[in-house]
Amino acid sequence: MSDALMSDFPLTRRPAVDAVEPVRFGALAIEIVTEGSVLQLLGQPGIFDAAAAGAALGPLAPNARRAAGPGQCFLVSDEAADIGQIAARLAGIAHVVDQTHGRTRLRIRGPEVRRVLAKGTAVDLHREAFAIGHATMTLIGHIGANLARTGEDEFELLVLRGFAESLWHELKVMSAEFA
Repeated sequence: MSDALMSDFPLTRRPAVDAVEPVRFGALAIEIVTEGSVLQLLGQPGIFDAAAAGAALGPLAPNARRAAGPGQCFLVSDEAADIGQIAARLAGIAHVVDQTHGRTRLRIRGPEVRRVLAKGTAVDLHREAFAIGHATMTLIGHIGANLARTGEDEFELLVLRGFAESLWHELKVMSAEFA
């Protein structure tokens, strides 16, 4: 790298949202998940075989693979992923793009979680319609997010890093009545 491209200013890495501790509204909790990895698997729409991708990846943690649209899904883990190993396993099936620093994971849980999320999305979140492990792309207000049900009364949202602070604020506003 030439000296002309070097900067005198150090790069400061920081999370997309400054929140460190979960925020509570009665029995509801909203938190930022900072550990782990988020990988996007991109296959050719109409050709991508999710079953073949699943077989190539082997056993995964529950809720690891999340639908993200035709020919694509997210692979979410609470630990750092070995991207090279995953890409090698998926060679010819899907391309792997690391989204760990480009997306933010927000988790919201509690008995009133469906009522909170219903204020921002038109997705039917009833237990029978949106089972544990189900995921979809949706809008929460005006912000595009991947919404996944990860537990009985627990959901995770994946959002582009630049929208994380805004979504964090929206979730707090939508949850305020339960404080």
